[in-house]
Amino acid sequence: MEMVFVAPPAPRRIEDLKRRFFATPVQALLSLISLAVMVFLAWKLLNWAIFSAVFTTSGGPEACQAAAGACWSVIAARWRIILFGLYPFEEQWRSALACVAVVVMTVLSCMPAFWTGRRIALVWGAGTALYYMLMKGGVLGLAYVGEEAWGGLALTLFIFVTTCLIGFPLAICLALLRRSELPWISRTTGIIIDSVRSLPLISIL
Repeated sequence: MEMVFVAPPAPRRIEDLKRRFFATPVQALLSLISLAVMVFLAWKLLNWAIFSAVFTTSGGPEACQAAAGACWSVIAARWRIILFGLYPFEEQWRSALACVAVVVMTVLSCMPAFWTGRRIALVWGAGTALYYMLMKGGVLGLAYVGEEAWGGLALTLFIFVTTCLIGFPLAICLALLRRSELPWISRTTGIIIDSVRSLPLISIL
């Protein structure tokens, strides 16, 4: 006679929660304390971000100073500074197009069809040239804008993407060098990695 093994029924959701978080009195107490702390922090965050926040600029700076929550009105008042920095007002469309160029360049770099040396070099070369032309100008009838006026989202995106482009391959190379069988290579690489890792970010900036 052939024996048939039947799997035990899956525990219900409530039973599973009891088993995970309330199996013992100590575990139940810790779970309740953790839940209370999370609820308290969530309420504090909501109160700061929404209920006690200032969203309009009608009250002026005094309203933000008197508020117990976030001052979101600064975004409405300074959104151009945040997005475009000191870039000239009449040329800010160029900074917006430069952001689009960086995003398109990044999206194309993530597509397997462009994962060849020639294609990825073409994408990054054309994208960087287009970004620089839009931001700096001086060609094709675009007004010249010095680097001291660059800023905002366009510059932040470009620096971030460029850092990733340089940082990822460099990190892989350093990781491979650290695993080298030659002691002087692995130790030297380890010293470089540990030294950079130990530096505070503010000192690097």
